[in-house]
Amino acid sequence: MWWCGTQLWSKPREQAWGPREYMVKNWINFVEMSGDHIVEQHVHNIDVANWFLGTPPWLAVGFGGRMRRKTGNQFDFFSVDYQYKIGPDGKQRCHIHSMSRQINGCWGREAEELIGETGYASGTRIRRYDKKKPEKPDIQGDRNPYVQEHIDLLKSIVGQAEPLNETAHVVEATLTGIMGRISAYTGEAVRYSDIAEPGGRFGKFAYKPGPLDFEAGEVEVPEEGVAPIPGSD
Repeated sequence: MWWCGTQLWSKPREQAWGPREYMVKNWINFVEMSGDHIVEQHVHNIDVANWFLGTPPWLAVGFGGRMRRKTGNQFDFFSVDYQYKIGPDGKQRCHIHSMSRQINGCWGREAEELIGETGYASGTRIRRYDKKKPEKPDIQGDRNPYVQEHIDLLKSIVGQAEPLNETAHVVEATLTGIMGRISAYTGEAVRYSDIAEPGGRFGKFAYKPGPLDFEAGEVEVPEEGVAPIPGSD
């Protein structure tokens, strides 16, 4: 899966802005505010992978780096191997390669491609290796997915359908993105249990300033132009 695009916006700091206002107006450039672009942007592709396989990954091994950014403290790119346990007994293994980048002047793509034993799916395109036409389920609804999601939400609110609650899926996708980020930042393999379970290895992997700091008053802007360096000398 890919989300390879250009660097997003940044706003030069004005003299009247305090540290808190500057960070809020440039939230997309600080890991403390956005979680880095693997969590803020690429999480949408990650969510598709988790949905398709029916589970979050159990392990992430990745790398990344910073070479082009002039603001904030995030990486320019990530490359993560997510390992899933699938099947009725969870003994089968599946690997998903996650590639995300925000660098101007480079090849770009935003898509998911799932390759299996009998064929592959890329977006809405489904192909079989034997050239046979795949059978597609007759799914009723609007062809625009953004319209359909609002239809489903409104029906659940007015009682025309079962209550709709995507909290668990949102949390799992977010934690999956964080797994990849921590692995790239540290150079270590990161298990889902390391961050999802209380007392996990990275359970207290947090950044400052955090939400409570913003509520309490002024904050200190993290040093810009730097990024985590994995490994050791």
